[in-house]
Amino acid sequence: MREGYIRSDIELRAPVVIAVGAGFKREIGSLTGMQNFLKEWPPASRGESHATALRACEAARAGDIDLDKARQAFLVFARKAGIEWTGADPVAVLREAKIRRNRARESRAQQRPAH
Repeated sequence: MREGYIRSDIELRAPVVIAVGAGFKREIGSLTGMQNFLKEWPPASRGESHATALRACEAARAGDIDLDKARQAFLVFARKAGIEWTGADPVAVLREAKIRRNRARESRAQQRPAH
């Protein structure tokens, strides 16, 4: 176990799900899991939502706030960090975006007056 990791745990009613790679997800089912994930997050990429989520987890562990509030703060962090699990296949999403861009380009080209 790494230094600084939290050992006691509180299970979430519903796990938080985050994207950890192209089409892969990770389910975090406990307060400890959320805190450890936040502690592993690269320091250079941390922002206010990260700090808020970490404070919320610490407050939930102390019993100062409801566990669901910490879960919600973690989800806000995940959304702002771009790791929120949407359930969409990222390859398919990128493919659809490319198709839309190509169609838009073709449409603009057709609308230009010929010289």
